[in-house]
Amino acid sequence: MKALPWWLLPLYVLGGCATATDILQSPLTRVERDTYTILQRDTTWYTDYHNPPGETPRGVLFPNARKEELRYGATFYDSVVERYYPNFIRLGLFESVGLLGVSSTAEGHLWGLFGLFPELLNASNNTNPTSALFTGAWYRFGVMEYHFPWFFQSRDWSVGSVGLEVFALSQYKEKWAAGLLPLYIRKRWYMRDVPPYVAATIGVGTSLFPSQYLNLFGSLEAGSLGGLNLRAYAGFLWGQTPENSQNLQAQSYAKPYLGLGVSLADFLNREEELQQEWSQHRHSAWSVGLGQLASLKTTVARSVWATSSLISGLVGRILPVQLALPVGPPGLYAGTALTSVVVLGLDAGGIGVLPLRIGYWHELVPAGLYGDIGAEAFYYPSNALHLSGRLILRLSNTMNLFATAGFANGSALRGRDWWDILQQATRFSGWYIGIGMGFGERLFRAEELWYYRQ
Repeated sequence: MKALPWWLLPLYVLGGCATATDILQSPLTRVERDTYTILQRDTTWYTDYHNPPGETPRGVLFPNARKEELRYGATFYDSVVERYYPNFIRLGLFESVGLLGVSSTAEGHLWGLFGLFPELLNASNNTNPTSALFTGAWYRFGVMEYHFPWFFQSRDWSVGSVGLEVFALSQYKEKWAAGLLPLYIRKRWYMRDVPPYVAATIGVGTSLFPSQYLNLFGSLEAGSLGGLNLRAYAGFLWGQTPENSQNLQAQSYAKPYLGLGVSLADFLNREEELQQEWSQHRHSAWSVGLGQLASLKTTVARSVWATSSLISGLVGRILPVQLALPVGPPGLYAGTALTSVVVLGLDAGGIGVLPLRIGYWHELVPAGLYGDIGAEAFYYPSNALHLSGRLILRLSNTMNLFATAGFANGSALRGRDWWDILQQATRFSGWYIGIGMGFGERLFRAEELWYYRQ
């Protein structure tokens, strides 16, 4: 690899010094402990009665038989109070951006809107569209940002990194750029004080490995509701691709770009929210999770499992979120997921990318048992309607079990050769019942949602 550009090193030193303490000590939650020594004073009156033995004749005075004593006491003990605060500005698992104008239609990979809706062509059809709007994509996995206290204590600066980000600038892999733990500095100007926040942003990012680049950008952001965000980008990417094992020389590039992005499980805190305890934070969703998976017994004859006739299908969701709606009866929600899959059998099933879901959520037993009924619309790459109901048993803050029943109807896939399991499927319809588990899924109560707080 070529020598590192000198202008990348000061940015890494600046950002590393600013964030090392927070990341190493408490990357997600800051704990503040107050220790008190409490002095408790007490005054006690003791009264004893000593009656003389025998009978006491009436009319004869005797000395008082009551004895009183006053005692003073003091007790010292320690009391420790712990308070938990968020320690990050932004924590996200996945962000995807569809890029405009980074390559021609002939060379582009045609990733589509948000970089999640690519053209799915049949194997027998090798022709590309004559024109495409989104010819590239920008993917980010594991986003973390912290408060940046420099710049004379100016507000709403953040510094952070990404586990991995990839710029797919063309269908040719040698024209891609990737950064492992790149450094980013951002400045936000907020236009709304309550969720969903709306902010204008400028930022700069730089990567040393495996690609070396400088990313200058501005964005308009809306979020975060239950970890769901929308972003519009305009930027300039300048750098070079890495040399590889085939001794290909590094290629320089300078790419202006526009982009539209979406992120899920991506949570944002304003600077003042870092001083609010977790228990006081404003939540906007009935449930947020990493995934759901259920095994089904369906009415479709051909099971996806050759060795089992009892389990014939499955339902799965990746990064599901169900947002509480501030209108209508409490419990009404709208939601989505990165990907939702319904497979009723070997030749019946569909996939939805960012499907649209509406439904009703109800707490049956406080913090223990929940009911969820909803309708989910798939529009890409399958066209289908999925109706379902769940009875959810909360096991912990991040795990739950559920029983489910539902109905799905629609067409399987566009570009049928894209998924071999369902290449023979055209239209499907069927009922199912099943059991499943939610992984990393947090369920919220009505009093935790800021819509319903008094």
